[in-house]
This record gives sequence, C-alpha cells and structure tokens, in this order.
Amino acid sequence: MPPRVIKLEPLSSKTFNDFGSVIEVPSSADATTMKSTTANQSTATKYSPISVLAQTYTTPNAPRLSLFDCSPRKLSGGLFPLHIMERHPFTTQTFLPLGLSSANDPDTAYLVIVAPPKKGAGITEETPDMSRVRAFLANGGQGVTYGVGVWHSPMVVVGKNRVQFAVLQWVNGVSRDECTECEIVSSEADESDGLVVEVPSAFGLYSRL
Repeated sequence: MPPRVIKLEPLSSKTFNDFGSVIEVPSSADATTMKSTTANQSTATKYSPISVLAQTYTTPNAPRLSLFDCSPRKLSGGLFPLHIMERHPFTTQTFLPLGLSSANDPDTAYLVIVAPPKKGAGITEETPDMSRVRAFLANGGQGVTYGVGVWHSPMVVVGKNRVQFAVLQWVNGVSRDECTECEIVSSEADESDGLVVEVPSAFGLYSRL
C-alpha cells in the first residue's frame, strides 16, 4: 500500500499548544494578551515569559546550550519520509534558528513533526501514536520548544541552505535519560507502507532527489 501522507499545518502558538511553545514576535492581535515591558532605555519591547523551560530529572543535571548546523533534507517528489521519532523524557528542548529572515521563503523553512504518546490497555512502554502525528511548517522567524517527553522528529530543514539552531535542554550524562528514539515501521492496522510528510512545492526544490 502507498504510504500515508501527512499534510503540513501552519505553526502557531494555538496549533502547537498541546506539544510545547512557539517562540516568535507576537502579532498585533496576540501582543495585547502577552505580558510585555519596555527595555534598553525604551528602545525595545520585552515579552516575557515566551516559552516554558522545564526539567523533571531526579538525578543531578545542568542546562546545556548547543549549536546544531543542519543540512537540508532530501525530498523525493515533494515528500519527506518519516523514519524515526525521539523524545527527551525529562527535559524540554528549544530550537532557535539563527540569522534567518522571518519571511516565508524557500531558504528559511523547517518542519516540526510531533505525535502524542500511544495509550491503551497492555501498553507498557511509551511509544508515539503515529495515527495522530501532526506536521507544522516553521519559518525563520519562529523558534520552538518541545514539552517534556514530547515525541518529535529530529530537525528537518527544507530549502536551499544549511540552517543553524541554538538548542537548549537539560542533561544528566545518561544517554537514555536525555533522549530515547523510536523507529517508525509500516502499520498493518491501517495497511499503509510508512508515513511521509507532503512539503509544498515552494519548499525543498533545491534538495530533491
């Protein structure tokens, strides 16, 4: 059977609320509901807080700021095949793109792919519920924080250029505590041969196979 196709949604605080936080300059409509103050001798507007940052380790830990230098992903026919999901069981993880335009253009886009945990009788190990996977299109003016334990794909950059991200999470030195992965396999339940995310033709043109 053909793979199940996931359609992209616009990324916004409202659409992403169940999975974490979107970090961006608020629109004029949203600005009235966000807490803001003037800063830098009244030359800036400070919005705070803009994202939930948290950790639930029971072992010694520390925040770590890293830099991810990400290459554009290869697309086949405008489709991105989804092979793996990951989560950080005890910490949020924040991605902030660096030096990008906030415009919706082919050179500044990345995908945010998430899924809730699978629940039900007999389930003893937490895995993502891929029947409820969602995919969002983020532009260069948007950062994202995944909530504690939220299943998500590794970073997926689409477009022409590499993109650098500042990444913040808490670590305790134990690999499985810091990140667990789940391989996505074909599902007999829905008779589909895997999952793919459909990327608009305006994105990923330069990195297709």
